[in-house]
Amino acid sequence: MGLTRREILAGLGASAIGGLGMMSAEQAYAEAQRTAPLPFYGGFASGVRPDLSAPSVPAGSVIWSGLTGHRRVALTFDDGPMPNWTPRVLATLARHDVRATFFLKGINVLRHGPIHHSSMGNHELANHTWDHPDLARLGYRDCTDQLARTSSIIEQVYGARPTLFRPPYGHLAGSSLLAAAEQDLTTVLWSSQMHERRFTAKPAGIVDAVRRAARPGSIFLGHDTGPSNRLVAIENLDAIITALRADGFSFTTVSELCGLR
Repeated sequence: MGLTRREILAGLGASAIGGLGMMSAEQAYAEAQRTAPLPFYGGFASGVRPDLSAPSVPAGSVIWSGLTGHRRVALTFDDGPMPNWTPRVLATLARHDVRATFFLKGINVLRHGPIHHSSMGNHELANHTWDHPDLARLGYRDCTDQLARTSSIIEQVYGARPTLFRPPYGHLAGSSLLAAAEQDLTTVLWSSQMHERRFTAKPAGIVDAVRRAARPGSIFLGHDTGPSNRLVAIENLDAIITALRADGFSFTTVSELCGLR
């Protein structure tokens, strides 16, 4: 049985002064974590298959923004579909004739799939894992399962398999990069965030913040479910879209922004 963090700290505390100089137990624990060997093939850090066989693809890709000189941006929304906010987002986008990319959790597609039935052929629906684990802590087989189950339910419910994947928290490791590449998924992060939590006390401030952050090719991270402090972006989405249009920006999906198939 492995030792708990408390047990490790207790042991290190006794030896920190002797074996590790004047280092505190907390510092000793951090040093032990930093220098501990990582799991080998198939572990979270490894981009190599557990059986050491060759990957089924020659390469994969990670995207943060679009390579474009045109004033175009992509709005993206993570974690849905959920009945609390997703319909509000879709209604706002429809009012402004704006297309967006939604990174969907597989478990939410299973439970609330009909929310996006009218999105097909308009918005882009992408993979955000089955139940939002930190993939940077999961090995190859678990990452493969998270992505495969999600792509499968998206295809089953909406009739099209996703081509994009966003890792929860933006956390990447070799295992998730390999799993995504082997499932023909382009990994998409973001270049700008809505930073909803910063504007709960001054909601209108989010509009100016988004305007200042916008660049040609920006991919904006937003959410269509979650804690209530994220509502500030949903409630100001009309104003955000209007302001960006006034600044000369147009809106498109991630795939179109980045020239993907």
